[in-house]
Amino acid sequence: MLEYIQQLKRYIKDIAKLALPITTAFVAMGLMGIVDTMIVGNYNTDQLAYIGLANSVFVVLFTIPIGLLQGVLIKSSQKFGAHKFQSTGKIYHEGRKYSFLLAAIFTLLGIQGETILRLLGQDDDMVKHGGEVLRVFVFSIPFILMYVNANFFLQSIRRPYVGMYGIIAANVLNIIINPILVYGKFGLPELGAIGSATSTLIVRIFLAAYILFYIHRMRKNPKLNKRFGLDRSYTTWWNDSKRTRKIGYGIAIMTIATNGSFSLVSTFAGWMGQHTMATFVIMINVSTLLFMICFSISQATSIVVANAFGRKDRKGILIATNAGYVISLTTIVILITILHTFPNQVFGIFTNDKSVIQVINGLLFYVLADLFIDALPLNINGALNGRGDVKIPTINQVISFLIVRVWACYFFAFTLGLGLKGLPIGLACGGLSSLILNTLRFGYLIRRDKIEGLR
Repeated sequence: MLEYIQQLKRYIKDIAKLALPITTAFVAMGLMGIVDTMIVGNYNTDQLAYIGLANSVFVVLFTIPIGLLQGVLIKSSQKFGAHKFQSTGKIYHEGRKYSFLLAAIFTLLGIQGETILRLLGQDDDMVKHGGEVLRVFVFSIPFILMYVNANFFLQSIRRPYVGMYGIIAANVLNIIINPILVYGKFGLPELGAIGSATSTLIVRIFLAAYILFYIHRMRKNPKLNKRFGLDRSYTTWWNDSKRTRKIGYGIAIMTIATNGSFSLVSTFAGWMGQHTMATFVIMINVSTLLFMICFSISQATSIVVANAFGRKDRKGILIATNAGYVISLTTIVILITILHTFPNQVFGIFTNDKSVIQVINGLLFYVLADLFIDALPLNINGALNGRGDVKIPTINQVISFLIVRVWACYFFAFTLGLGLKGLPIGLACGGLSSLILNTLRFGYLIRRDKIEGLR
């Protein structure tokens, strides 16, 4: 037992070292969206509804290709754990070429913003103005994917601070530019939600340029270039990256299930009117921030589990997963306590509309319960991803989010007539389903590892 506790402490320290910069980067990325919501929400409630609706669709459009690129992080981390360092650079280059293809596909899809919103049953006003905002958002997809692929590579070789510094600088830039474009300062036109989306596009261009410059400097360093194989050229990248893409396919489907369910539920909120939609946007922004913190911890867990899997260390896989839970549960409890203690201060950041704050306060118990339950499955999902196990977890996520969550939200909100209160209840049902199904899957794999003789 003493030996286990010592190893658990070592893995907690290992995950925490990765989680700190990854969490900071994720929180900073989330803060960028929160700043957009704060500025637009205080500018005009209708404009907040437009950007919230556009963002609910855009999140799906850019997180699907990010999920498809997730195989870069997993495979590169496994190679790093197995001390096959030059293979990590090869995987990075494969991901870079793959990201160009994905960027073209999803940008072309996103340009049809108004058609997408119309198919989702939005009224003409939401279709027109939400579609205009969405079209601006989608042009940032190529730059997001350049940044993400490079950042996945750097995280896998234990250089997570690079992405963290870049996203912090991007936030400062966004805070400066966003209000100028929204309110029309310094003689510029008053753009409202479109101005906020334009600011987001500018800072994502900056992020891509920053991280690619860092990779360029690594290539110019003879020692780093040789260690990570950054100067190699591969003409067979598509065939060579088959396993990496296969991992990405599963994670992308999980992403579609997760974010697609949020988008569908946001559509339910839109059916209830602009005031309800604006309220739900604020609830989701706070939820997203907590989700990002817990997801970043699961990302760190995934890297450490992938390292252990790469060296065929069964015990390391199990202890790393438990260590991730120690960190994530502690974080969840602290954050929910803060939200429960200071609800007006937290939610009041996003809007000066007292009626919106009053509605959220009335739903606080349900919102906090949903936050806790939705955050729990992330760590076990990260551990499964780190193993490269995607097929069964993908099916579990589709069942939990696209079926259980969406059905439960509709049932509680409309069938039982609970309205907005029914949405966080339904969201929690999906999270609970995911936790149960994927915990059972992880337990099965650990037992199988033992039978197969993994140490």
